[in-house]
Amino acid sequence: MLRLIGWSLILIGIFVTIMSLLSIDLGESEFGGVILIGPIPIVFGSTPSMAFVAMILAIALMLISIALWRR
Repeated sequence: MLRLIGWSLILIGIFVTIMSLLSIDLGESEFGGVILIGPIPIVFGSTPSMAFVAMILAIALMLISIALWRR
């Protein structure tokens, strides 16, 4: 079961990467990210909305990792 989840996440990541490369626009771009140092998250982004999206995605990834770790 965990193998299926792992391969699914890899394929989704490849698909998202290809889709982002196909939709490259040379205009204005936005970015955001999260750095976890122990339990302390450091959220950054070029705009407040991107920082919020990065924070939501980080929370989702932490919840998924906790759910898979408890199995």
